[in-house]
Amino acid sequence: MVHLAIPAPSFKRESGTTWVIFRKRFPKFCVTFPTIPWRGKSVSISLAAGGVQTRLQSCLDLGYQKPRERNGSDRRMIFRLTAALGGILGTIMVAVAIFAFQDNLARFFMKPKTPFQIAATPAPPDYDLPESWLALPDGPGTKLADVFYVHSTTYRSMNFWNAPIDDAESQDELKRIALHNEAGPFARIAHISAPQYRQATKAVYFTHKYDGIAARLRAFKDVSRAFEKFLTQRDPRRPLMLVGYGQGGLHVAGLLRTYFSGTDNALRKELAAAYIIDTPMTADSWRDTPDTLPLCQDQRSIRCVVAYNHFESVFRDEIERDRKRAIIWESNDNLVSTNNPDLVCVNPLDWRVNSVAPSILDHDGAASATGLGLAETPPKIAKSIQASCDRGVLIVPRPDNLFLRHDRWFGRKWHPQPFNLFYHDLSKNAALRVASLSVKRREEDTILEPIDNIVDVPESPIHKVPK
Repeated sequence: MVHLAIPAPSFKRESGTTWVIFRKRFPKFCVTFPTIPWRGKSVSISLAAGGVQTRLQSCLDLGYQKPRERNGSDRRMIFRLTAALGGILGTIMVAVAIFAFQDNLARFFMKPKTPFQIAATPAPPDYDLPESWLALPDGPGTKLADVFYVHSTTYRSMNFWNAPIDDAESQDELKRIALHNEAGPFARIAHISAPQYRQATKAVYFTHKYDGIAARLRAFKDVSRAFEKFLTQRDPRRPLMLVGYGQGGLHVAGLLRTYFSGTDNALRKELAAAYIIDTPMTADSWRDTPDTLPLCQDQRSIRCVVAYNHFESVFRDEIERDRKRAIIWESNDNLVSTNNPDLVCVNPLDWRVNSVAPSILDHDGAASATGLGLAETPPKIAKSIQASCDRGVLIVPRPDNLFLRHDRWFGRKWHPQPFNLFYHDLSKNAALRVASLSVKRREEDTILEPIDNIVDVPESPIHKVPK
């Protein structure tokens, strides 16, 4: 056995093997524990440090070579690989963050950065000009009713709180998608009058503070002026319907409070129904009182309101947002925010209030009218949608038809969708209500108005005519 006194080595452990590296008096080499036979012998070295005798095997005899020194090229290669790996990992982390916070980012880029009071104001539309209308009747025509339609939100820019009516992006979406899918169901039975208006930007949907309220009220002023112009142009003998989607539904609710209050109201007698779609409506807004219109109770009810706000079941955050807070009209024609409102829902599958589980067989048909004219009727996708009212919200299970699913990603869920899940249901129902109102008005026309004042007529002598 050979005993060598050497400086204390350093130790490095890898995969259960201890490598001993001698750095001072000996060339760099390594040995392993435990003893491995070498040419029938073993090497025993007594370490000076600690005086512990340990059996070692030299790596040099196993082909170990001193590693070469790294040159500049090696260092640059390592740097490039490290940088590339870091870039890939950084990109992945950024993508994950964007995906996780996509809704927050979308809302951030919608909200104007200037307070409403000092923000620029787009010019108001002139409703004497045809270009201030999306749609107008061509003439008296032969259709049985008139529809005043207020479109949903298509403006999502941070440039203004209220959209200019010539904004190219919102106008394209409005004229190509929203108009035909929202107003289209009523075009078979009625003349469509659809005003342009300075719609509030979509960012107001996420705030109930002053800026959002003020932007909505400015939009409503435009809608009110357009409605007054519409009333001067229509034939009062035709049944009337009001239709509003999203933000437009809130404005229609305001029109009903302003122009249709009172049981003796002349406009109220002309109203077949009002359709307020995809905006939360509270039960207090539609109590059956002289100052408010009632909710429609069935498919033939007239002079009433159809209100539903539908979501696919996967949009849980949106559903809870509408359940927790809503914007409503006060009696002084002002808008206020209310917490935990008692919402209402008229199910478009059976037209009953808070209907829970009508059959999918009741679904008359979804359709896409995107790119079509108002005079064109899109084909049905029938018996494809189930819907149930649940605490004031119309919940729609995810459709089997992929085309009928709402887009979920990167703010697309807040765009008008290129289809209407209840297109043909609405079309059929509008015709039923118009027919019911026509029958009702004929009955009312045959009944004489009661005489309020009684007048005594004095007796007069009878003078016979001589023969």
